Amino acid sequence: MPDTSTFMDTQVAFLYASQTGNAESISYNIYEDAVKRGFSASWHVLDDYEKFKFNELRTVVFVVSTTGDGDPPDNSARFWRVLRKATRSNPTAYSHLRFTILGLGDTNYSNFCNTAQRLDKQLLAAGATAFYPKGLADDATGLEETVEPWIDGLWPALAQVARCSGQDADQATEQLSKLDMNAASQEPESNVQVSQPLLLDFQHMAQLASITGVPRASAPVCAAVYVDEQDVDKSPESDMVSCPPWYKDLLDTKCDDPSLAPFVSTVGSTKQITAPEALKRTLVMDLELSETDAQHVKGRWRAGDAFNIYAPNDTALVAAIIAKLGVKPHDAKRPLRLEQKDAKIELPAHLRRFTTAAASFQDILLWSVDLSSLPRKPLLRALAEYCSETSDRQRLLYLCSKQGLKTFEALRSHMPTILDLLHAFPSCTPPPERLIELLPPLAPRSYSICNAPQVDATKWRIAFNVVEYELEIEDPFSKSEDASSASPALHRVSRRGVCTPWLELLAKSGSKSRILVAKRPNLNAFHLPALADIPERPVIMVGPGTGVAPFIGFLEQRSQELQQANAPFTWLFFGCRKSAHDYLFKPEIQQFVENRALSRLSVCFSRDPDARAQLAAEKYVQDAMLKHADEIADYMLNQNALLFVCGDAKGMGKDVNDALATIVCLYAAKHPHIIRPLLESLPKSSLPVDDASQLSKAQALQVLMQWSAQKRYVRDLWA
Repeated sequence: MPDTSTFMDTQVAFLYASQTGNAESISYNIYEDAVKRGFSASWHVLDDYEKFKFNELRTVVFVVSTTGDGDPPDNSARFWRVLRKATRSNPTAYSHLRFTILGLGDTNYSNFCNTAQRLDKQLLAAGATAFYPKGLADDATGLEETVEPWIDGLWPALAQVARCSGQDADQATEQLSKLDMNAASQEPESNVQVSQPLLLDFQHMAQLASITGVPRASAPVCAAVYVDEQDVDKSPESDMVSCPPWYKDLLDTKCDDPSLAPFVSTVGSTKQITAPEALKRTLVMDLELSETDAQHVKGRWRAGDAFNIYAPNDTALVAAIIAKLGVKPHDAKRPLRLEQKDAKIELPAHLRRFTTAAASFQDILLWSVDLSSLPRKPLLRALAEYCSETSDRQRLLYLCSKQGLKTFEALRSHMPTILDLLHAFPSCTPPPERLIELLPPLAPRSYSICNAPQVDATKWRIAFNVVEYELEIEDPFSKSEDASSASPALHRVSRRGVCTPWLELLAKSGSKSRILVAKRPNLNAFHLPALADIPERPVIMVGPGTGVAPFIGFLEQRSQELQQANAPFTWLFFGCRKSAHDYLFKPEIQQFVENRALSRLSVCFSRDPDARAQLAAEKYVQDAMLKHADEIADYMLNQNALLFVCGDAKGMGKDVNDALATIVCLYAAKHPHIIRPLLESLPKSSLPVDDASQLSKAQALQVLMQWSAQKRYVRDLWA
């Protein structure tokens, strides 16, 4: 085997793991740029490890995101199993591999960039060599702050380990990084009618002689060719089938676990469980599992599982984009196929099906690309090439530059759709096939199952908030000359989710709509063990808002099990805004208390001081946990309890984790005799055992990590 320190590879593999499409899009852009720079490269999702023969690769660039409670994305689950097996059986399994990693994460959540950190640790432990330091990008401060300089530094490092044909890519970058901005207009466009205006201040741009840091424009990679009508995937045979026209191909998806294969379910009964006055509308919907379509999940799902729903973009949004691009309605519905422009550059993974199976531009926009994801600089840079007006082009280039960072952040704060961008820069008219290759894939949306198969195995029940909200954006043009004299006016921007408004629309239609779904792998083992397996272990559940959904399934399961056994201790911490408005599943929860499935209930009311006073309740679930700190610590430290948390990762998940660490510290301060054995049980301790007179917050967090590894502290968190 060649010495990896001097070996020059002829091939570079760009591998990604992505849950929402961000990591996939960034990885593809790097791969595409590598090919243009003269590297021989390939691009794959991690779960295709057999296809690209991962164990034989020598030079790899990983781009991986983290989801949930520090979990790897679903499309890398099989890769991780193989990686763990290989590294355990052979400590030098990857001594031939040179790699680097770009990790995407968010410091608002626990386990920041955990996928990248774990991958780096396991590869290094198995003898691999990092040829370039890993980058950890933080979405809380802006991914670009890390991603862009990391990519800039990648190219010279990659050239030290892989052969490059020496194309003038660097020169192209330099030519684009200095542009005369003097012709740029200083005033915002006022004659363009847009559904959601973007209030962006470009006045600073006119003061610049040049801008720097503008990325290279990616080259188009696909062409569209219209085909005969008979070659297209036909639309679903019934108006009640709300699935992609090619959904039957997806039904044949091969999975290691057959229960994860997509199938069609039927929308059943739906009801609103919040009062009309509630801030959010929460619906409970039943999805019927037929004997034929859902045979492969029969007996293979449990309370606590989650599943994906394949939802389309808004039809009005798609129609408006088609009109804005100047595509005639008839042409938008004509079948087309996509072809590679450059044989060296593969098409994005989510578009490859259209090289062999034809589909219309309208259907691709509806079902395959994300029209609402936050814009990234490579998209804006590419759009600049399709502006007929100089001012539009220069503003887009400014947004991509180092000097335009604040305006770029202001743009992202609007959370614009691609239609908003096209309206904000009205002369920008990219070819339809160029637009769809620039947009990330439309990811399915995940929902927790809130019923138990022991009660009814013929349906999946979900609870969801209909996502409709307003953003408050500072109007930069309302500021007075004396900035201290008045606050800027706020501009309100309405936004909607992709899936939940669509589900509500299906429910209101009254028809038995059929939609495409797929069970997700339950990587965290977020299941309530059978009562026979844990007859004496207490169970604590924390789930405010719709985070309570899986626990309704847990308690349904426990209710059935109590017919054959005695009831062990269960405790639910639930939170809502107001008792009369959004106390979700109140009748069901009260029934669980009455039938002894639920031993104890702590309800919190964040915006209902009267209810808090009347019931001696706390404001938030973490407050209630701290109120009962001694009891929770006793259950966890002395009675081997299980603790489940479900809900928002950014706010509640982080706060509950901090509260639990505080609870452990408080209990240790009152019972110092537990500190030494507790520290000795940890894999690593930041404090020597000889000095174990107190437990630090960092050590308490290590205890939580150990509980998590032992599946005693299990979290199902989402953004």
